[in-house]
Amino acid sequence: MEKKTNVKPPIVMDEAAVKRLSLCADCRWLQRHGGLIREHNHTIRMRKGGFRCPRCSDVFTACSPNEQHRIFPLWHQDITYYMELVGTHGLPEEDRPRQCPKCRQCEHTLHRHSHYKRLVCTLSHSVKIYIFRFRCPDCGYVHSVIPAFLEPYQQLDFDLQEDLVDAVQQERTVEAVAEESESLPGGGVDEHTLASLVRRWNERLTQLESGLWAWLLARTPHLTFPRSTSLWSMLRSAWQTVRERIPAFREIRFLHGLNRLCFSLTVTVHR
Repeated sequence: MEKKTNVKPPIVMDEAAVKRLSLCADCRWLQRHGGLIREHNHTIRMRKGGFRCPRCSDVFTACSPNEQHRIFPLWHQDITYYMELVGTHGLPEEDRPRQCPKCRQCEHTLHRHSHYKRLVCTLSHSVKIYIFRFRCPDCGYVHSVIPAFLEPYQQLDFDLQEDLVDAVQQERTVEAVAEESESLPGGGVDEHTLASLVRRWNERLTQLESGLWAWLLARTPHLTFPRSTSLWSMLRSAWQTVRERIPAFREIRFLHGLNRLCFSLTVTVHR
């Protein structure tokens, strides 16, 4: 007996959302595409997102990487700004989510639902912050608004992760780096966690390599950096050149910047 397969219909963005994007001339609607996406002006994390033009097959997100860096609220920068601007009082009213990431309704205000504490370890701090959650009054979906310097379910901020991974990439042993991490404010990182961290970022860079190079070269056409057999070293050096040439990126280190970009770059990888 022939097995039947259920084909889900494509999820289509509304016209108002499409008008915010730079589409091809013949495109009037977009299909839902795999990956992650950041909503315009917000840091809503979604299990699925991204949108693909069915005519030219280009992949779009709700805002371009340039817009993301320009419009991100200051409290996304680091934990100091987050504690000062968000603290225990919640997100500023102008930064609250305006659209549900699941049903995409924007007519009704999303309700502040709850919050939970997250221990965050940085190069100079180890402190608990509040992560605020919002509930859609239409579909009931609850989502957390996580600052851009953190990953879901992670305690180490991106700057600390970058220093740890870079130390291992400089041909130092995982054991030696793990031992030195004992002096960090939040305590040491064990060898298993560190090895997992290095492996995960190497895999992610391999997946995003083509899209990331295209993004970097579009902004700095004449990149010059030392030759290296390590993809990590080449991309990190290229990012440093971008930071030096573009003022908007000077305060954003490599992994922090990659986290902001990966929501548009991830969808370029087809499996």
